[in-house]
Amino acid sequence: MKKFLVFTVLLVSSFYKSIACGYSPYGEDIRYCLLRPEYFKYSHYKAFYYNANLWGFDYDLNSNSYKTSVEANILDWYNFTNRKVSVESIEDFNNNLTLTDISPKSNNDFIQYLYKNDKKDAITYLKTAKNCEMINGFFEQDVWERDEAVNTNKRGDFLNKLVKITQQERNSYFKRKYAFLTTRFAYYAGEMDVIKTVFENNFNRSKKDYLYYWSLFFYNFTKSDAESMLNTANLMSNCPEKTYASYYYFHEGFKISEALKHARSKEEIANVYAYASVQKVDKNLDYLKEIYKNNPKSEILGFLLLREINKIEDWVYTPYYSNYSPSTQFDYWSEDNDKITTQILRDRSEKDRLYALNVLDFVESIDLKAIQDPLVWEASQINLLFMTRKYADCLQHIASFEKKFKNDKSLEQIEKIKALCLTANQENGKAIIKHEIQNVILKYKNDERFIFALGRELEFKGNITDGIALISLLESNFDNGYDTSDVEWQGNRIQTSGNLEVFYTYFDYLDFVYSAKDLQIIVNKLKGGNLSQFEKAIYAKLLKDKDYLKDLLGTKYIRENQLSNALITFKSINERYWEDNYNAWERGNYGDDYTFDQNPFYDFKHTENFIEHKERFLVTKLSITEHLIKYNNLANNPKTKDRDYYYFLLANCYYNMSDYGNSWMMRRYFSSTSYFGQDYENESYIDEIEYRNKLKAVAYYKLAFQNAKTAKFKALCLRMMDYAEENEYSDSKKVATQFPEYSVDLSGCENLADYFKSRR
Repeated sequence: MKKFLVFTVLLVSSFYKSIACGYSPYGEDIRYCLLRPEYFKYSHYKAFYYNANLWGFDYDLNSNSYKTSVEANILDWYNFTNRKVSVESIEDFNNNLTLTDISPKSNNDFIQYLYKNDKKDAITYLKTAKNCEMINGFFEQDVWERDEAVNTNKRGDFLNKLVKITQQERNSYFKRKYAFLTTRFAYYAGEMDVIKTVFENNFNRSKKDYLYYWSLFFYNFTKSDAESMLNTANLMSNCPEKTYASYYYFHEGFKISEALKHARSKEEIANVYAYASVQKVDKNLDYLKEIYKNNPKSEILGFLLLREINKIEDWVYTPYYSNYSPSTQFDYWSEDNDKITTQILRDRSEKDRLYALNVLDFVESIDLKAIQDPLVWEASQINLLFMTRKYADCLQHIASFEKKFKNDKSLEQIEKIKALCLTANQENGKAIIKHEIQNVILKYKNDERFIFALGRELEFKGNITDGIALISLLESNFDNGYDTSDVEWQGNRIQTSGNLEVFYTYFDYLDFVYSAKDLQIIVNKLKGGNLSQFEKAIYAKLLKDKDYLKDLLGTKYIRENQLSNALITFKSINERYWEDNYNAWERGNYGDDYTFDQNPFYDFKHTENFIEHKERFLVTKLSITEHLIKYNNLANNPKTKDRDYYYFLLANCYYNMSDYGNSWMMRRYFSSTSYFGQDYENESYIDEIEYRNKLKAVAYYKLAFQNAKTAKFKALCLRMMDYAEENEYSDSKKVATQFPEYSVDLSGCENLADYFKSRR
């Protein structure tokens, strides 16, 4: 899947999932769609499904998914055989057999029927048609143009023969079939005059069957005026097999004003507006109204309504649920990108909900008896009611829809909207997963967009616990590799942040966005037990990660300087967890760099033999927290003999729990000193200012200085204050000013141990 570089912030998902650094999802990766077009009967319009990556159009010409289930030509032959031959056998002949396969000995049921029933005209026609395929195939394969003049003459001779056969044919049914063959062959032979003559002599507007429209497609290449624009519009609306081709070949010169001048009927006016509609990626309600006014029975009208719904879903749901701009709006290309905040996105989403209300008014104004496919209109109405937060009306229409269309596949989509509606239609702070939607959640737990949206609705209503549980279900598909169904979202839109902005896992999201108090509620839920079978299912990932979540909770308490709560939390974790994740050989779910290889109280990176280890212990988050509390108590106790010593150890530890230290793991799951943002006040991590600026380390070195007994140790404390503030060991201005006699010795790290011992 293609992705593009949008900013240089180092992006690493640290816990379970990692995506390439510096990349951000976009387009179809983030687009939201609850009313999927494939659940409705519009497969022949698939080229025009709303598609963010291609700005609304899918150009895969060779895909079979753009073909109708059964082509008109196949149905024509099916009826010709009085429906006594299977459609499959006719398709097999049409798609796979050649001229030599047309014989009485053929194994194909269609050919057998024609011979057994003496259908000589049909057999002769089919031989001619296959001969056309063979000749065209030969010229297409003659890539070396070995004898272009001879080939052109042969093609011309065969075309003349086709023209003559068409003129002489007396059976009107086969005459029109031959006329189409001739028109098509003339196109590939480059004979535009023949196309014009044969079409005008054999097709008229009174009989507009598939042969008329198939031939009209080739005839349109002979036109260059507004009439061709009208023909193009008529092809799209009336000929499923030429829907995409009519756009692909003719859309660039299409002008709606010119085409409307040549429209001869209300139906053609509707067709012109329909053709113009598929080219619009912006609001299209006015054109929908024109189509409905002129031809409410238009088949494409239902599809265009569905396409408009998909646009609005993108405009409303994508920013609302994922905190991204709509998938066709690439903010990263804008100079004002740094001004795109969460609030701006929400405001835009709310504005587009007002447009959804306008579309809803239109949908509710139409006569369901007048249109071709009431199902898509009623399904669209339900989605629009949900989008415009008319929850009671939405649920009422869903109840009616379930009764009326109880066997339709689209019910799958309606079930999901119902679950979202029931969840959103609850009071803030009192939202729950209602019993009536529990089976729906289990049924569609692999639909990541739906599950995430439902989790977000709970989260927005204040039920973080169940919301995060649902979001955690997304990770059950990680083993299958990353694809466009996976959900990415942003917790904020702070562009100055050097921290993680794009989320792929619930753990990173909890780490980056929520407080210790919020996470404590989730942990309490996991400890509570007595879970129902449904709760066990949706909490399966969180229950599996229970110790990791406790680790995260304790880490959050460290960030918030709640050491007692951090200690309680770390002590509640099974001892095996520390062994499996924090020793020299086991990393658990953490990376190779996530390891305590030095004691933060005594050791510094790149500095050996600084402070003697008076207490030796296995360094983990638990043991460090225990000693932080212990040393704090000793340092703050006036009766303690060596208070300066303990303040100094605390300062060392807080320095090492920063981005430049050896124990940054105490406060982060990923850290980098290559930091691109400086707007610390807007960071999501509560301790970011302290983490980057080592304020606690400086404060404790200052306390050590104030309690120091010797000038030499005071000089060391000043030296370490500068070290913490500057993030490098160089000449100290504080030492040079107050203790110049020690300035030279303290300009390097060789004598640090001696200066530390001098505190007595």
